[in-house]
Amino acid sequence: MSRTSRGRVVATGARLAAGVVVSAACVAGAVIAIPAAWPTVGHAPAATTVTPVAGTTQLTCTGAFLALGRDSAQASQLTAAATPSVVSGAAGNSALTLAAISVTGVAGAATAPGFTAAPDGREPAQAAAAESVTLSDDDLSGFAASACRPPSMESWIVGGAGTTGSNDVLLIANPGAVTATVTFTEYGSTGGTHSSEIVVPAGTQSAVPLAAGSAGESSPVVKVTSSGAPVRAALQSSLIRTLDPVGVDVQDAIAQPQKAFSLLGVRALVGSDDDDNASTAVRLLAPEADATVTLQPRSAANGSKVGDPKTVKLKAGQVGSVNFSALKPGLYAIDVASTSPVVAAAWQTTGFAKGSDFAWMTPAPDITGRTTFAVADGPSPQVHVQNASDQATTVELTPVDGGAAQRITLQPGAAATVAIAAATTYTLASPTAVRAAVVFSGAGKLAGYPVWATDAAAAPITVYQR
Repeated sequence: MSRTSRGRVVATGARLAAGVVVSAACVAGAVIAIPAAWPTVGHAPAATTVTPVAGTTQLTCTGAFLALGRDSAQASQLTAAATPSVVSGAAGNSALTLAAISVTGVAGAATAPGFTAAPDGREPAQAAAAESVTLSDDDLSGFAASACRPPSMESWIVGGAGTTGSNDVLLIANPGAVTATVTFTEYGSTGGTHSSEIVVPAGTQSAVPLAAGSAGESSPVVKVTSSGAPVRAALQSSLIRTLDPVGVDVQDAIAQPQKAFSLLGVRALVGSDDDDNASTAVRLLAPEADATVTLQPRSAANGSKVGDPKTVKLKAGQVGSVNFSALKPGLYAIDVASTSPVVAAAWQTTGFAKGSDFAWMTPAPDITGRTTFAVADGPSPQVHVQNASDQATTVELTPVDGGAAQRITLQPGAAATVAIAAATTYTLASPTAVRAAVVFSGAGKLAGYPVWATDAAAAPITVYQR
């Protein structure tokens, strides 16, 4: 081979070798590049967080206490037996406007009190109202007090009875502008349910005897579900034993089943070793699933545990009861802890003879920040406060119309009971979660109700622009 030919071969081989190296590098680069992130072009949508303006607060009172069957010619006729005293007030820039609700099917009662309050800027109105009534008739005797409450789409009534001597009435108020269709689902001590339905026109209150769906039932629980418009549900109860009236009560509804809560303002007045004559008892229902429930009494004076806890097993949909006959006379909280959500209320009585009175206490919700509550006109009112957090807190009670504030320092889990003024509206403020209830007690008079948080403002929402 000539020198020129050898040079061409060498040059060609070099070019081939270089090409192979370059090709290999390209392949390697492509392989390496495959899992790597490729540059993208785009932008995140603009977003802003907006807090909606709070809506108008609506408060509905139950109005006249009703008597059933006073006219022997009309055994099913409901009659207004007494008109309650109403206390209302507002804090800050809030103001209440009277908005009476028409009452249907009741002789002698045309309206029930109601109130509206516009929001204070973007915050819900700091407004509250409560009512109370005293009766001393041949068929009705006792004292009842309750808070005026906003409507809701679902609520639970845990109380009353459909047995002989009990004249209990469900009150369903629709303060809105749209007709509501209301469904009652009644539970009992033997299991099973019964359902019924009524239509409540806008701006009216209807009354339904509890025995209409729970006749013969000694321990009913009623779920109230509304469609079309929210309604306020409450229960008026009265009891007669051997022809003698032995108490009245107005009971607010429970918002929803829960696994843990506390019944505040539970009063034991008549100690007894006989569970059949217990003056204090708790009615419970686990509506969806079987539950094991533990109930622990605590002193209202300091929150310390009183005695051993009681445990009860509940079958789903079957109402149960736990008696606290051994409690010494005093004021208590009963903490409830359950393996599945339950509803519960505590019953208490001053005795079993003529001139006695009784009351139901429902769970006290957690309150954080500032809320306004009204103290009805009644005997010896007190507020029972419980620290629901794991931090120490100072609770401040201030009359909205002026006056000295009361400050209560509570360690975690602690409680206190302080005297407050009747027919007065207060603000309650705490930086951490607390629970509270207003209680009344006098000779032949017993009543109470939990303090509810001011209507919650609408939660902030995030708006995206695409």
